[in-house]
Amino acid sequence: MVNPQVAGTAEILRATQKDEEYMRYLRNLIGDITQRCLGIPFYLRWKDFSATFSDALFFSLTTLSGLQTLGEEYTNIIQVDRSLQSIPSKWARFTDIGLRTFGYYFLLRLQTSLENELSSISTAESDDEEDPCITYLKNYLPIIFKAITVLQRIHLIIFYLNGSYNNISKRLIGIKYLVIRRWLVRPEHQKPYKILGWLAVSQLLLSLAINMYNVKTKVSSTPAVQKENNSSGKEVATSQNQCSLCFEKRNSSTATPCGHLFCWSCITSWMQNKEECPLCREAFPPSKLIFLQNYY
Repeated sequence: MVNPQVAGTAEILRATQKDEEYMRYLRNLIGDITQRCLGIPFYLRWKDFSATFSDALFFSLTTLSGLQTLGEEYTNIIQVDRSLQSIPSKWARFTDIGLRTFGYYFLLRLQTSLENELSSISTAESDDEEDPCITYLKNYLPIIFKAITVLQRIHLIIFYLNGSYNNISKRLIGIKYLVIRRWLVRPEHQKPYKILGWLAVSQLLLSLAINMYNVKTKVSSTPAVQKENNSSGKEVATSQNQCSLCFEKRNSSTATPCGHLFCWSCITSWMQNKEECPLCREAFPPSKLIFLQNYY
C-alpha cells in the first residue's frame, strides 16, 4: 500500500456514532427477547450482561469475521495494524473486542462487589476498632477508580488531538484506521476536534484542581468532624447513607432516574465522562439528575 491515508477524528467519530445506532437497536432487540422469554425479573437482574453480550455479538459478526462494521462502511474506513500494511490478526481483533465489551463490564462488577463488601464489613465492625487494611481500602479504592476515570478522559483528549485510537483497547493493541477513498477526506473537518481537545484539557485541569481543593478541605476538617461525631454520637456512614462512588456519607444527596443515590459532586464528576448510572449503567443525560433537598 503506497502512502496510506490514516483516518482522522471526524471519520472515526462518524463511524462510531453510526455503529452505536445499530448496537443500540441490537441491545433493545435482545433485551425485548429476554424479557418475553425469561421474564422481566431475570432481565432486570442481567440487564448489564445482556447489553454487553449484544455488543460482543455485533463485533463478532463484523470485526471478528474480518468484515467492516456498518459505521466503517458508512465512512469508508478499514482497520489495520501498526504497520498500516495489513488488517489486524484474528487474535488482535478478538482481544480488542474482549477488552472493549467485557473489560468495562467486569471492572464495574468488581467495583460494585468491593463497595458492597467494604460496606458490609464496616457495618459489622462499627462497634469495634476498624481493621487498618479495611481503612486503607476505603481511603484509596475510590482514588484508584477515579484515576481510571481520569485516564479515560486523557485518552479521549489525545484522540481529539491526534485522531488515531478511539478507544483504549485499540491503543493497547495498535489497531488503526485507514481511509479507503482518500479523496473523501477533508482536513478542515479535523480542526474543530482539536479545539474540542484543548477545551477538554482545560476542563480536566479545572476538575483536578477542584478535586484537590476538596480533598485538602476534607482532610483539614476531618479531626473536627470526628471529634463532633464522637461527642454527639452522630451516625457514621452506613450502607443506607453511603455514596457508592466515594464510600463516605452522602453529601448533597442526588438521585438518578434509576433510583440510585450519590453525592452531587461525585455523580456530576462521573457524568462528565460517562452519561450513565455507575451501578446499573442505565443511560441518561445529566439534566435528569435530581438534587434532593433536606434528604440525608
